[in-house]
Amino acid sequence: MRITPIEIKKQEFKRAMRGYDVDEVDTFLDIIAKEYENLINENERLDKQVAALEAELKHFKDVEKTLKQTLYNVQQTSQLSKENSQKEAGLIRKEAELAAAQMLDKAKAEVLKMKEEVTALHRQKESFIARLRHLLSSQLELIEVLGVDDEEAARLKKKTPGGIRPAKSGPGAAEKTQEKGHIKSKAKPAETTPEASNTAPSADEKKPGKGQDFFKDIFGDNMDVDEILK
Repeated sequence: MRITPIEIKKQEFKRAMRGYDVDEVDTFLDIIAKEYENLINENERLDKQVAALEAELKHFKDVEKTLKQTLYNVQQTSQLSKENSQKEAGLIRKEAELAAAQMLDKAKAEVLKMKEEVTALHRQKESFIARLRHLLSSQLELIEVLGVDDEEAARLKKKTPGGIRPAKSGPGAAEKTQEKGHIKSKAKPAETTPEASNTAPSADEKKPGKGQDFFKDIFGDNMDVDEILK
């Protein structure tokens, strides 16, 4: 049973012969009651302090738990971020390698295409040169046969890389040229080539500038004949 300081003070004892001194007993009871009251107050204070400490401890435990959870979450997030970064870096590297391979293949294809185009251009050039040489040779033969005048022959000689043999000038040159052409035409009537028959110049074509029109008729208006014949 819990006793209070007031109960200690009010406690009464039976009187008997040769008993304790009443005043001393009362004084002692007062002292005990006071000390007991102090102990109770101290106990209450300590209880409050313990409760406060327990609350503070609980708070710190909660904080510790929160910190541990936060640290765990940070570690997990860091690990996931690291893994994602590695995956992303791997994907970027693969994409870069694929793009580089595609660019290299494209460049190789373009180089191969350019080589083929260059080869085709060389072939076209050789074919054009062969056709032009054949045409020039045919024209030179026609010039010799038809007796082109010295001025036209000299002009063609300057523009033709191999040069031509101009018709001889002087007395009787025109007659000899005509006779030569007459003889050739009589001697070889059946050997006249289609090119010679189709390209035989008329009287107007003997005028200066008709040779260029002939080339343009064959190769087109965009062909720079003067540039080719230089």
